[in-house]
Amino acid sequence: MILLISRSFRNEKRNWRMRSILVVINFINIFLYYSAFAYFDTILEAFAKFDLPLSFLLFLKYFIVFILGFSIGFLVILGMRLKVKRNYFDIKVFFLVGFIPLIALAISYSGIADLIINRVFNSNTTISELYYYFFSRTDIWSIWLGIAMGSSVRLKLSEKRKYKHQIID
Repeated sequence: MILLISRSFRNEKRNWRMRSILVVINFINIFLYYSAFAYFDTILEAFAKFDLPLSFLLFLKYFIVFILGFSIGFLVILGMRLKVKRNYFDIKVFFLVGFIPLIALAISYSGIADLIINRVFNSNTTISELYYYFFSRTDIWSIWLGIAMGSSVRLKLSEKRKYKHQIID
């Protein structure tokens, strides 16, 4: 009995170390990506001499926001201390949490919403303003999608491996 308790304590200690290392690395990532997002205008001035296309710069901005959200969602999962048997991506959780931002991002960059506003609502100003204020904040939709992606990761931290050719007590 004492042997089993000491083994589980060793595994718990090893998991605690790995979890704390991942949390520290994740906090560093959150700080770096938040800083990159906060100083993005200054970064754009530095990139101005390269004459990069606007679409690439917008992609870079939303990618930084997405990775920031992913780090926040992953930090939440690390704090939950889930007991899983293997590493996997929970697609059901991703679609549950990330369905709304995924649809909002798809609608905001396609002509579907403009078509509906023009054809169905005859360019009503109230509907047009609602569309603009609801779908124009792609920063929020990108961070929400990143959080959904990060919170869908299930991670099994390392244990002592048991090989088939070894004798197990």
